[in-house]
Amino acid sequence: MTKNQHKGNPFRIVKYVPSVDEIISVAFKQAKSVRMKTSKRKSREEKIASLERDRISKLSDVITDKLHGISKQFPWIEDIHPFYIELCDLLGSIDQIRRILGRVEGIANQTKEIEREQLSKLRLTDHPLEMSKIRKENSGRIASLVKKSRGDVNYLIRIIKKLKTIPDFNVTYPTIVIAGAPNVGKSSLVREISSGKPEVGEYPFTTKEIVFGHRDLTLTNVQIVDTPGLLDRPFKERNIIERQSIASMKHVSDIIVYIFDISKDAAITPDEQLSLLEDIEKEFPNVPIIRILNKTDLLLEDEISKSRTIFETEFHISTKDVSSLNSLISVLEEKIINIVKTAEKFKESQKIKISEEFLPPNEEEINYEF
Repeated sequence: MTKNQHKGNPFRIVKYVPSVDEIISVAFKQAKSVRMKTSKRKSREEKIASLERDRISKLSDVITDKLHGISKQFPWIEDIHPFYIELCDLLGSIDQIRRILGRVEGIANQTKEIEREQLSKLRLTDHPLEMSKIRKENSGRIASLVKKSRGDVNYLIRIIKKLKTIPDFNVTYPTIVIAGAPNVGKSSLVREISSGKPEVGEYPFTTKEIVFGHRDLTLTNVQIVDTPGLLDRPFKERNIIERQSIASMKHVSDIIVYIFDISKDAAITPDEQLSLLEDIEKEFPNVPIIRILNKTDLLLEDEISKSRTIFETEFHISTKDVSSLNSLISVLEEKIINIVKTAEKFKESQKIKISEEFLPPNEEEINYEF
């Protein structure tokens, strides 16, 4: 396993996991391609012995390189962010991956042990047929050993395909999660408060696509996320996978913006929207939630006032009127900067060194004595 330097999905660094059949096939082809070294000083028996040694070592080297290469690709399990640990456990098992990688490393080490044993046997004979027999015995033992890992390697091949579909959250950035019932304008809000065009990515636990936006602040870059299919309907309707994927969001959610929609276009009733908010408050007890009312362009003033009283909405916006978002954006930026300065998980990002060119120059000392 390798130390994880990837700020997003750590499993994206795994490029390719070869099958056991491919590992064996490549190793045997390369071992077979080894040719006898020409030397007038050596006898025929010495040349054959050298050839058999090289073929045994080549087979072992290729197989161990391939097996070590599998485990080296995977991120350092202990350094994977809890968000990705939970999502990994949804699709498979992080502990299973750890055990399999340990077994793969073990087989690589055993392969080298077999090589050493067979080379020792080879040194005890000078008969070509016996040498060939030892080399074939080595090949059979190693092939049988590597085939034992077929189930483990196949599991890694299957799981890595799934793990790569996990959203590429940057876990070093503070994250604003946009929540609310379907069609309340979540994706529109992400687009309007993002500095650039939001990204759209696949999410492995819903048929819909997740929307990522970013906003540049003085101290950091903020991640703004809409998770359609997750925080948009009552939790009692959730299956186990959806519940666990919601739980994983706790690790990256720093602020939740909950959107109410009481227009005629609302997908669910105001009471159902309030009930959904209560579900989210229970699931994210330590995450500040900002309540806003959207689609004010479709509402009368007394309806907006009613929302302020019943839902305790702090901001009343229309994503069709960008100017109505200014105060919300200002508050979000203020809260995010405060979180980055004070939250334990952002301490590392606050260790900022000021470049010397921006420091005040040292005044030159002048000696006034003559």
